[in-house]
Amino acid sequence: MLSKIIFVFLLLCVVIFFSCSEDDPVSADPVIQIPNATLSDIQQKVFTPGCAISGCHGTANTQRNLLLTDGNSFANLVNVQSVMFPQFKRVEPGSSSNSLIIKMLSGEITPRMPKDSPALSSAVIDSIAAWIDKGALNN
Repeated sequence: MLSKIIFVFLLLCVVIFFSCSEDDPVSADPVIQIPNATLSDIQQKVFTPGCAISGCHGTANTQRNLLLTDGNSFANLVNVQSVMFPQFKRVEPGSSSNSLIIKMLSGEITPRMPKDSPALSSAVIDSIAAWIDKGALNN
């Protein structure tokens, strides 16, 4: 019972601020909500406010050719070989442990993402991993 109360309390207290560049004062660090394990919710709560921004993954001249704007994330992530680490796919459906995005978000591989910003909470990373483990559907 106590662990459930602590868990709920921690979920309510999670506030993550980040951006991809210290040089971009316009993009204030957004509050990242824990997304459901669907691409649409991850897009809305993580990619759009924190990744698909100027100087990161939000314009045609994006970092590592990884455009994470709404409508582009799936095609640029799922089953796509990484440019930076060609031994990995950015997202390998069914295998979050072999997906580069999880390795970079968790800091297992550097640079940790989001670059030059606080790490995402383990709850947010776990939700992205759950989406991948469920097959990384375009949902």
